[in-house]
Amino acid sequence: MDDSDNALSADNQQERPIERFAKISADMAWYIVGFTDGEGSFNVSFRKRSYGIGWKVGLSFNISQKDGNILRMLQETLECGTIRFRKDGVGYFEVCNFTDLRDIIIPFFKTYSLKTKKRKDFEVFSIIADMVFSKTHLTKAGLQRLLEARESMNAGGKRKFTSGEILNSFRLESSETTRRTQARLEMI
Repeated sequence: MDDSDNALSADNQQERPIERFAKISADMAWYIVGFTDGEGSFNVSFRKRSYGIGWKVGLSFNISQKDGNILRMLQETLECGTIRFRKDGVGYFEVCNFTDLRDIIIPFFKTYSLKTKKRKDFEVFSIIADMVFSKTHLTKAGLQRLLEARESMNAGGKRKFTSGEILNSFRLESSETTRRTQARLEMI
């Protein structure tokens, strides 16, 4: 087996961020970091559901700006996300797709560190994303840890549902589903 094949393998997770960001100039990468420090946000939201645990955890990264050209440049550079505009003309570049968050946004900001208090929000966001990706949040204890982490993010931000409301309405799934979830978590 040729050792050089490993570096080119799509399965080599450590190489992916370097390959993905190689085509982004350092100036552009730091421009995105600066823009995120000023206008960006990492968010964890909850939506009520009538199935499963009763809640859907939503993760998102966004940058707001009136200049649509800047938003399109961000979208083209990072090769992900959507752009939408409010009635008042403010636009949002937003990434909500779990795969894009895991494979693009989180590795980008781990490679190019934020410089303001948003760095802490990003670090907590990354921890929460790991919990969601590994499905740890599907147990009441896991959901409680996720909510505790979320409380340290976006100081002063409004929340539609309090942590207490979410935990109090947590629905346990069937004992078989719970057993399978616990077995998966134990294997991690």
